Amino acid sequence: MFKHLKEAVISLGTGTFLTLTLAAAPAQATIAISADDIPVDRCKRGNFCIYSPPRYPLWQYSGNVNRTHTFNGGSSWIRNNGYRVSGADHIRFTYNYFGGSKTTGCLHPPGDGTTIKKFTRKETVNIFKVEWVGAC
Repeated sequence: MFKHLKEAVISLGTGTFLTLTLAAAPAQATIAISADDIPVDRCKRGNFCIYSPPRYPLWQYSGNVNRTHTFNGGSSWIRNNGYRVSGADHIRFTYNYFGGSKTTGCLHPPGDGTTIKKFTRKETVNIFKVEWVGAC
């Protein structure tokens, strides 16, 4: 049953998930749930993920990537869900909007600053390279 409730968190939200979990638990059981137990947008811990609606990862990697990924902007994003590890917990990525200049971005691991870059312009986005680095 818990597996099915975990899948509901994507569409219902964390608050509803916790309410459903507590309501479904036996009266004598104590349930401890942390944010680390629930994958955010199905991005596995230790990876970075690239999303485009309907918000499931289009691509998900644990290592460096040196190939182009192209997708629609508007409500897309890249997310660092890596572990805090000295020398390799930030992701540096090179991207552009279609026809524009290449730009470099850097995202922190969870708990250490900005972990998500949203691509809000409704234009095609290219991510050319993503690598794990020590700091932004």
